[in-house]
Amino acid sequence: MVGGRLVLFDLDGTLLRSEGLGRMALDAVFRNRYGWSNATRDVDFAGAIDPEIVAQVFVQHGQDAARARAEERGFFADYVAELRRLVRAGARPCRALPGVPALLARLRHESVVPGLLTGNVEGGALAKLDAAGLERFHEVGAFGDEARTREALLPLALRRANARRGRRRPFVAADAVVVGDTPRDVAVARAHGARAIAVATGFASREALEAAGPDALLDDLGCVERSVEALLS
Repeated sequence: MVGGRLVLFDLDGTLLRSEGLGRMALDAVFRNRYGWSNATRDVDFAGAIDPEIVAQVFVQHGQDAARARAEERGFFADYVAELRRLVRAGARPCRALPGVPALLARLRHESVVPGLLTGNVEGGALAKLDAAGLERFHEVGAFGDEARTREALLPLALRRANARRGRRRPFVAADAVVVGDTPRDVAVARAHGARAIAVATGFASREALEAAGPDALLDDLGCVERSVEALLS
């Protein structure tokens, strides 16, 4: 493949809406493992990676963040199992946002590699994608349990894209497009010189997204032609 773009989508608020399923599952695990009720109540999830969220809860309960990191493997295994249980039980609807399935189908016919760049741990991301009917769209992914900061996920996605596709010229950061619903998604792109597309369907206001300075700001992904133009411009 010559030319083209690596298009990296955030998950919650960008591709789908899970109506708090992740928070519900996290709270259940905190309650079952440590006896902490409503543990994530005061935690802002917007743009955060899952290990950051867990560390914040530990600190709020007088624990060292190092303990959170030491227990991540077992904690997130319980979390993914609980999330999948909630999905099976229909605890909350998890659905693709308007226009997303059509946009992802259209991108199959463009010179792009579609992928994920999300703060969700991999198992949690896949559970939500499955529930929303989007499980097959991405070729590469970088997930919240694979780095200590969100910014570090973009180089990981680049390496994986280059390992999967035969190209005369490898993808570099300038070939990447980061699509997300928070200023932190824009910051990831800016940190590496990638293109930033903000979409006002999630956690941040349009004003906050404008202030972050994306290359394009969309109200939603409902118009496929407009979205493709923004992604590939």
